[in-house]
Amino acid sequence: MKHFAYAVVAVSLALCGCVDKTSTGAAGVKNIAVKVERGRTVVLEERAVVKADIGTIMWNLPPDGSHVFPRDGILIDPGNFSPCAATKEGKSFTCVKRGHRLGHYKYIVNVNDASKPLAPLPLPPLDPWINNQ
Repeated sequence: MKHFAYAVVAVSLALCGCVDKTSTGAAGVKNIAVKVERGRTVVLEERAVVKADIGTIMWNLPPDGSHVFPRDGILIDPGNFSPCAATKEGKSFTCVKRGHRLGHYKYIVNVNDASKPLAPLPLPPLDPWINNQ
């Protein structure tokens, strides 16, 4: 009987580890479009509203453009939004939203022109808001 209890606990723990952590919570994925116009970065949602539960925020550049997100493409409060990383060969930038603190969060968007590989100088940063409700 003791071995059976251990087996049940082991199977339960194994199944708990199989939960998809990237898609939990009602927030799911919040997509925010980013583009470059006349040498300036533009975010179509100046104040992005997201729900206060766990989810993902993904900023997306046009896939056919020459601009990419660098390693520091989005700078935001790491206590509430982490980990963050460039994805899709730099065309997207993803942050996990922890959702444990409500509020308004200023963030910085950095974009580089990848058509100049030896001198990918960044465009001037943009600083819109996230409203975590």
